[in-house]
Amino acid sequence: MAIFKFKPDNKVINILRIIKNVFFAVILTIFALVLVFTMISRISGKAPSIMGYSVYRVTSGSMKPALQVGDVILSKSCGKNELNIGDIVTYMGRSGDFDGKIVTHRIVKAPYYESGAYYIVTKGDNNPSNDSPVLLDDVLGKMQNKLSFISAIYDFFITPWGLIAIILLIIAAFFNEIIIFIKNLIGFKDEDEANLEKIIERYKKEQETEKQQQISENNENESES
Repeated sequence: MAIFKFKPDNKVINILRIIKNVFFAVILTIFALVLVFTMISRISGKAPSIMGYSVYRVTSGSMKPALQVGDVILSKSCGKNELNIGDIVTYMGRSGDFDGKIVTHRIVKAPYYESGAYYIVTKGDNNPSNDSPVLLDDVLGKMQNKLSFISAIYDFFITPWGLIAIILLIIAAFFNEIIIFIKNLIGFKDEDEANLEKIIERYKKEQETEKQQQISENNENESES
């Protein structure tokens, strides 16, 4: 009974390889960005900003149920005319328990002018009292959206299983390169590649044999003449 080996078309393999590479590139890029943003925030105390947009991670339950611990939010820098009661803003605390900390709370009093500067009053939804007045210059941005997908990725990747997943993703992303490297390291060659080399070697030998025969015939002809 004949046994047939199924060999996928090279075009199909290339397309699947491109899809795989794009998928892993997107996942690894998102993870890298989250990691970089987190490290910069911890080192500098400020979130990096891109075109006025910044990403912050909620670290307390003061805004429950609107925001949970671990939520990642997207904020945008804005002027006083864009701030209204009910908006959620992120600001740099300057007094009390919030001194030197990044705080995300809801506006309960719109911007007002006092003693030569503009202020707002904020409050955590889950807190019993208002915060101290916040200088408008200390407002870092107004919340635009909650990035649930990023939150899930961040929460997963900081766990031991997440670290294992990172390693597996890297291996999967460079699987073909790793296999090729191992093959080259141990001198292993695919069947098709080995067969091709045999054919080339046989062709070279045949060419060499024909050349030798031609030389011998030419020598015999010269001797007869």
